[in-house]
Amino acid sequence: MRNVTQVALIAVLMLGLRLAVQPVMSKASDWDKKLEKGYYELSIGNVERAIRFFQEKVKAHPDSGACHTALGLALKKHGRLQEAKAEFAAATAAEPGFANGFYELGSMQEGDKEYAAAAQSFERFLKLSGDTNRKAVVGERLRFCKEHM
Repeated sequence: MRNVTQVALIAVLMLGLRLAVQPVMSKASDWDKKLEKGYYELSIGNVERAIRFFQEKVKAHPDSGACHTALGLALKKHGRLQEAKAEFAAATAAEPGFANGFYELGSMQEGDKEYAAAAQSFERFLKLSGDTNRKAVVGERLRFCKEHM
């Protein structure tokens, strides 16, 4: 009887965990869907159209790191680097758990030779990101920034 009770308790806990995690997991895919049109415009070279699209998304969702990062990427592609950097900073402020915002901000800071700030951004990315392929590259960039501080 005790084993049945333990198995039932584990099953209930696992179901609760799955339900608790599910909204977080779907949130990323929701943003992928919401931003898909803008990324498509960006991919075919309609940078100004992508910027307008992402600006609308940022206006509608100012607390979304994904929206700010998407706008920053479009601005960066358009050559508006300081505006892009400001959007990446806004992404990290709006959503401190959004790893890609820290990666993009760190890249801009590194390019501007702000090595101490870039190192902090890259460290934050490494703590937040589950992307093991990018972690090795970002680790190298982090070491480079620390050597040049």
